[in-house]
Amino acid sequence: MPNVHVRDVPLEALETLRGAAKRNGRSLNAELVDALVQQAARETRGLTLVERLEEFRRRWSEAHPGGYPPGLEPEAVIRRLRDGG
Repeated sequence: MPNVHVRDVPLEALETLRGAAKRNGRSLNAELVDALVQQAARETRGLTLVERLEEFRRRWSEAHPGGYPPGLEPEAVIRRLRDGG
């Protein structure tokens, strides 16, 4: 497996990663590899914010063809908040 040498990591970032490694019960190296793998997966998916929002809109429309689930229509939410409930 290839190796990577990283230089000039800001101390604050390094401490944050060390804390995450400790919380996750793994070494700093394992934490860094996981972070790199996750970022690579996001890059591979290559979805921009607009594309993710469009996907959310599509899924929402499929799940709620009428627009909003009952009780979550904007008017109902506003009425509930206005009336203190």
